Amino acid sequence: MVVESNCEIPENLFYYIEGKNTVWAKLEGDLLIVGITDIAQTMAGKVVRVRIKKKGTKVEKGKPIATMESGKWAGPVPAPVSGEIVESNAEVEKNPILVNQDPYGKGWIVKMKPNNMEDVKQLYSGNAAVSKLKELIASEKLSCKRL
Repeated sequence: MVVESNCEIPENLFYYIEGKNTVWAKLEGDLLIVGITDIAQTMAGKVVRVRIKKKGTKVEKGKPIATMESGKWAGPVPAPVSGEIVESNAEVEKNPILVNQDPYGKGWIVKMKPNNMEDVKQLYSGNAAVSKLKELIASEKLSCKRL
């Protein structure tokens, strides 16, 4: 785990990084568990609502798997790869603050089955992910905090 300005960056995850949108993905068998990064939850502020696409929904890479609202932000959570949502985290819909409190654990958003496992290899990982996320932290002058 790399910690930069209080922001946690687990090195064992894959990352979709598009502008300020940062999403993590963890391979579990042939499924990806997807959530937002510590950086994203800090930038969003206290999340008050999460609406997740339903199980069985097919999504293209970069298109929303969920929408989130906080006091200062509302927007999409992008899919890191194209695929199908096989499970959504009902706990996060009931208790959105989980995204802020435990973004890499209980705050996961969906489990999805990628159309093509090769797409996962296109995501940022390891040192490349860490340096890209450190750049974002520096450019936004962020210091992460959990609620």
